[in-house]
Formats: sequence, structure tokens, C-alpha cells
Amino acid sequence: MQKRKLIIFPVLLFILPISYGEALAKDIPHNDLLSNHGVEKCAAKPDEESYNCSDKLIQKSDNHLKDSFRKKLKEIESANYSQWWMGSEEQRKTMSANFANSQKAWEQYKLTYCKSAAAPYENTHGYGDTLSSCFINMNQKRIAEIDMISVDSSR
Repeated sequence: MQKRKLIIFPVLLFILPISYGEALAKDIPHNDLLSNHGVEKCAAKPDEESYNCSDKLIQKSDNHLKDSFRKKLKEIESANYSQWWMGSEEQRKTMSANFANSQKAWEQYKLTYCKSAAAPYENTHGYGDTLSSCFINMNQKRIAEIDMISVDSSR
């Protein structure tokens, strides 16, 4: 029985990492950032219709991001800072300014990041769709980040 354990154990060392890696790969879709179901639907349409469709998706995504940002900024600006440990009006103003500045910086980051991520596709027919997908997916990720910001210090 001892010999079987010794033989099985080394075999498991080789099998487990492969299986674990395969399981992780299934959870992380290839180029998830550079593909988007809505953009793929638009790409299947004739050229002009495809461009208009993608533009509408980006506009809708941008508007959703702007709405999330405005909602959170309003929440910050109306926060009851007296509930914060030694909270002050200045602290709330600083939080608001930092949040607004971070959004401006993030917008620039999104543009340069997506251009970098999509660079291998730059001279292809699908470059526009790749950029559109990246912009939309980055917006969705940013909305999730914005939603994580809390003015409630009791969490």
C-alpha cells in the first residue's frame, strides 16, 4: 500500500496544477476587456448601421457612468459628516474634490489604457469594435468602483 501512495502522489503533483490552471482559465474569459456582446451584435450589422449602433452603445454606457458619478458626488456633497469620526465640512469638501479629480484622471486613464490594450488590433477592420468594447467594459468596471465608495463610516 505504501508504494501506491508514493506512485500516486507524484502523479497528482503533475495533474493537479494542470487541472487547477484549466479551472482558472475557464473563469477568466480570453480578452474579456476587449469583447462585448452588444458590440458584437452591432458588428454583425451593415457598416453604417454597425457604426451607429456601436456609437449608441458607447453613448449609453458613458451616460450610465456619468449618472453614477453624479449620484455618488451628490451623495458625498450631502453626506452627514457629523457622523464621521471628528468629521468636518472641510473633510467632506476634500472628499468631493478628490472624487471629482479621480474621475477626470480615470477618464484619461481609460482612453490610454484601451488604446494600449487594443493596439494589436489597430490596423484591422475590428479595431473600432475592440476599442468600443474596451470603453464599455471599462465604464462598467468604473461604475462598480463608484458604487463601492461609501460616505457611511459605520460599515
